[in-house]
Amino acid sequence: MKTKTLSIIKSTIFLIGLTLVVGYYFYNRSLRNVIQFQNVGSASWNKIELEAGGRYFKIDHFDSGESKKFTFHSRSEGGGIITGYIGQNISKSKFGYFTPNLSEKVNVILNDDGSIVIKDNF
Repeated sequence: MKTKTLSIIKSTIFLIGLTLVVGYYFYNRSLRNVIQFQNVGSASWNKIELEAGGRYFKIDHFDSGESKKFTFHSRSEGGGIITGYIGQNISKSKFGYFTPNLSEKVNVILNDDGSIVIKDNF
């Protein structure tokens, strides 16, 4: 009788622990920010820098038709800033607002004319 009760208690504790670990994993995963870059033009972009949520990302060279995705957790609150060169011209754009307790999905489209189009929650 004691062995059966002890086995039930151990199984219950294991299942509660497993539920907590899986729940934390999915909660933590849900707070990830996703920023996807797409170069829809025919020209290459260079020295693209992205600052968002207390993080810093850099793309040295970004060819025509290329896409790249950044997935990250915010470290601090604040808006995002993108800068990049197309030829000799620099383009800059502000976008979004990132916090550690909310997730954000942003699609950044880079065009030949130097414009940067931002689409939230793509």
